[in-house]
Amino acid sequence: MEKGNYQLLIEKLDAFIRKYYVNQLIKGAMYATALLLVMYLGFNFVEYYLFKYSDVRISSVARTALFYAFVAATLAAFFTWIVLPLTKYFRLGGVISHEKAAEIIGQHFGSVKDKLLNILQLRHQAQNAENQSLVLASIDQKSEEIKLVPFPNAIDLSKNRQNLKYVLPPLLLLLIILLQLQVYSAKALQGSLTMEKHTSVLHLSIFT
Repeated sequence: MEKGNYQLLIEKLDAFIRKYYVNQLIKGAMYATALLLVMYLGFNFVEYYLFKYSDVRISSVARTALFYAFVAATLAAFFTWIVLPLTKYFRLGGVISHEKAAEIIGQHFGSVKDKLLNILQLRHQAQNAENQSLVLASIDQKSEEIKLVPFPNAIDLSKNRQNLKYVLPPLLLLLIILLQLQVYSAKALQGSLTMEKHTSVLHLSIFT
């Protein structure tokens, strides 16, 4: 059975809503990653100075508090920025209405905003209208006029690249720190082996 223009319009609105939450998920994943990286670096920095400059008891309590704070922040970020958009994408909870989607689409395609909202309003009125057939015909005609407008294109997923400015700096800093630690560990191991070698030579020279 061939779908009517209004049904096709609703399917396009639903496709837009799904893409809207995909965009929210991508954006949220970047925010969550940036936040957790900054917190990880910050907590380790604080933990280092607490351990270095405070007594063992205070340091132990503070480190435990920092650990649980980090876990709580991780769970909150994961739920808010990852889980919620996923549930809404799969329609497991409330999602934005078709009217709200029409307003967002209208910000990108200005010429269709009023038409979209008018179509949705007419559809609600058609249920109680006396001349229902005329209202439905008007809905079909108006839907035909905007049939070719690609609603999902109102969301540009590539714009999320600008959020990399929040992720890359702490990520690069963490990589630099890990690289420095690796170099330091390698030098420490090499120094230890050299010291053991000199000790062995000195031991042999004493007993020969």
